[in-house]
Amino acid sequence: MKKIVAVSTLALLLAGCNPGDQEAQDNSKTEQANKSADEKATSDNEKSDAEVAKEKEAKEAAEAKKEAEAKKEAEAKAEAEKKAEEQAAADKKTADEKAAEEKAAADKSAEDKTTEEKSSDASSTEDKAEDKSTDKKEDGKTDSAQDPEPAKPSKPESETPDVDKSNTKADLSLGELVVVNKKYSLPIDYKPSDLVVPNVSFSYSGVLEQSYMRAPAAKQMEKMFADAKADGVTLNAVSGFRSGSRQTVLYNNYVARDGKAAADQYSARPGHSEHQTGLVFDISAPSVGNGLTAELGDTKEGKWIANNAAKYGFIVRYDRGFQSRTGYTYEPWHIRYVGVGPATQIKNNGQTLEEYMKVGH
Repeated sequence: MKKIVAVSTLALLLAGCNPGDQEAQDNSKTEQANKSADEKATSDNEKSDAEVAKEKEAKEAAEAKKEAEAKKEAEAKAEAEKKAEEQAAADKKTADEKAAEEKAAADKSAEDKTTEEKSSDASSTEDKAEDKSTDKKEDGKTDSAQDPEPAKPSKPESETPDVDKSNTKADLSLGELVVVNKKYSLPIDYKPSDLVVPNVSFSYSGVLEQSYMRAPAAKQMEKMFADAKADGVTLNAVSGFRSGSRQTVLYNNYVARDGKAAADQYSARPGHSEHQTGLVFDISAPSVGNGLTAELGDTKEGKWIANNAAKYGFIVRYDRGFQSRTGYTYEPWHIRYVGVGPATQIKNNGQTLEEYMKVGH
């Protein structure tokens, strides 16, 4: 071994190299190799960190995108549910409105039918009362020696406009003292604005057009009915306001049934009915079957009306014996509101409304 080293050393010396320098060179190469390896390792580590960061960033971006899509989907779902709820509410509202309309239509139909039936019943009651009155007259009985009541037509209307006289417009500015008769008429479409249903007993149930009266008159009639009851007198309201259109229907029906000449003997032509003023009410009593008959005047109830109506502002518009002065036959049931003062004076002086107002009939 020593021999080999010696030979190597000798070879180096012959080549002009110092054995120490060679060792240094070898060490330098080793260090460079180690440095390169370290640098490569560092570079590899740095590259690995960047890739990790990039991958993390990509992952976070993907998750964010996924969350955004999920949020968007949830919002879309919520919006769809909201629209569905709104549509369901709208459908329910439409269904409810339709049901309400159908119910209202059904109620109106039922009300119209009831009104028609009640009107028919009221007419039937009045017809029976008139038939009863006519039967007694056929037996030779009269209401009064002063002014006998002729046999009345089959309908309760007793107004008989004189069709030969000129027609004059009623003066509505007179208010409660307006005169409506054969000569003076109201516009067909006239209707008072203060109509109410008086709180009194009626001869029928329910509320009809004829249940109404002007407020001031209704208030006084309530007092009159209450006082009559306190005196042991039972009164029932039968027929109040009647529109011009209703009067037209009634009159035309009577003409179609009986002819114009006959109809004019018991039914007012449109516009000539005092009922249209809203200041009139036909009243009766159970003792005469709540009928509109001259017999009422001879009953306890009829006499109470004649003696006390003026205290409440009413007059018996077509009183006994006044036919030639009013143009109408005796109607003890037909009371007209004119106010307490005028009513008292008219009664005390034995006047008609036409005479009090100094107008013709």
